Parts: sequence; structure tokens; C-alpha cells
Amino acid sequence: MPRKTVPKSCACGCGDMTKGGKFIPGHDTKVYSAILRHIDGDIVDLRGIVEAHTNSAVMIPHD
Repeated sequence: MPRKTVPKSCACGCGDMTKGGKFIPGHDTKVYSAILRHIDGDIVDLRGIVEAHTNSAVMIPHD
């Protein structure tokens, strides 16, 4: 029996409801963009912040 999806408030803070996921399609990208503007940097800077915060390298699969 398939699981029933439960609408949730979009995690970006827009106030719209998802179809069960964390974000409405495309709104996760809005969050990434807002974070990059906030740190006044780019994705490489964000990677460095995450690695410093977690004390662990971000592993990128290349297959």
C-alpha cells in the first residue's frame, strides 16, 4: 500500500504548501541563492564553510 503524502509548508518560508516534500519545485534553489548572497560568496566559499563547520570534507561523486 503506497504511503499517503502529507502537504507541508515549504521550507523556504514562502508560505505555500508542498505535496509532501520539503520544498515546492525550484524553491530549494532560491534558498541556495539566498545563502550565497548572505555570505557574499560563491559555491566554493559555501563548501569551505560547510567543511569547516562539520570538520569533514564534502565528497563529490564523479561517476
